[in-house]
Amino acid sequence: MDHIDYLRHLAVNDERLLDAPAPAGIGALAPKQLALARFAALVATGGSGASFAAAVDAATRAGVTDGELVDVIAAVLPVAGSPRAVAAAQHLSMALELDVEAFVADGP
Repeated sequence: MDHIDYLRHLAVNDERLLDAPAPAGIGALAPKQLALARFAALVATGGSGASFAAAVDAATRAGVTDGELVDVIAAVLPVAGSPRAVAAAQHLSMALELDVEAFVADGP
């Protein structure tokens, strides 16, 4: 099965794809690309704090920088909306162990 066949099966909701591993060459993103895509999906869908912590850990191990994670939030903002981006920024700040409250108290 090539990527076009795989796409067709996904488009018709072929449930066999859910239980089977993707064929060779399908979904073969580099680890960094995969980590960024998964982080973007969390931003867009409103993942939990635990999900963000795990995604940030995986992204860091894949070589993604903190700046690139912030760039993803900025890139997804127009699509996901401000509430999701703000929540993602809060979750990312916690995952990076940043003291956001101190920043608010001191002012920008």
